[in-house]
Amino acid sequence: MNASEFRRRGREMVEYVAGYLEAIERRQVYPSVEPGYLRPLLPSCAPQEPDTFEEIMEDVEKIIMPGAASPACTELEMVMMDWLGKMLQLPDAFLVERGGEGGGVIQGSASESTLISLLAARTKATWRLQAASPGLTKAAIQEKLVAYCSDQAHCSVERASLVGGVRLKTIPSDDKFAMRAAALQKALEEDKAAGLIPFFVVVTLGTTSCCSFDRLSEVGPLFCRLL
Repeated sequence: MNASEFRRRGREMVEYVAGYLEAIERRQVYPSVEPGYLRPLLPSCAPQEPDTFEEIMEDVEKIIMPGAASPACTELEMVMMDWLGKMLQLPDAFLVERGGEGGGVIQGSASESTLISLLAARTKATWRLQAASPGLTKAAIQEKLVAYCSDQAHCSVERASLVGGVRLKTIPSDDKFAMRAAALQKALEEDKAAGLIPFFVVVTLGTTSCCSFDRLSEVGPLFCRLL
């Protein structure tokens, strides 16, 4: 889409929104579809060629609008996340249509994604520990939880730990500004010996400061083994 078409389509979109608001009383209040209606109406994989603007808007009216805000938005997100999972060749466990529990949701920013991931990990760790020791309270568990990241990680990781109410320990990076398994293992062992509970590691692939890459292939398996 070049600049000229972008301007034209932008004006058309403004007209669409204005027309929607002007005639909103003629729009349905409740969805006229049942949950699960959307997936059969969309391709199972992301299209190889782009649709035209007219085709997209036709799909919005015919496919999305009958579902209103719910269930259309949630179901569209689930389909698109499956598209992404297939593009990345993820295992079936990540695909909703194949019975997987991965799924995921589309976030608005990397900072938001970090926070949501930390909160999800905190919840999972709490459930796991309470299942093993029913007498443990959430507060008792949360005060011992520890998250980890490189000293080169984005400040959003620190913000997420503050919002999530958990400790954050930064791991010294190597001479290439990458987090390595040995440094992380040392911190994990020290914290576990102190009675703390490691539950979350942020691995950065392209840091903001210098585009360094933490060693995911080292750090991921290590953290999974020591949990």
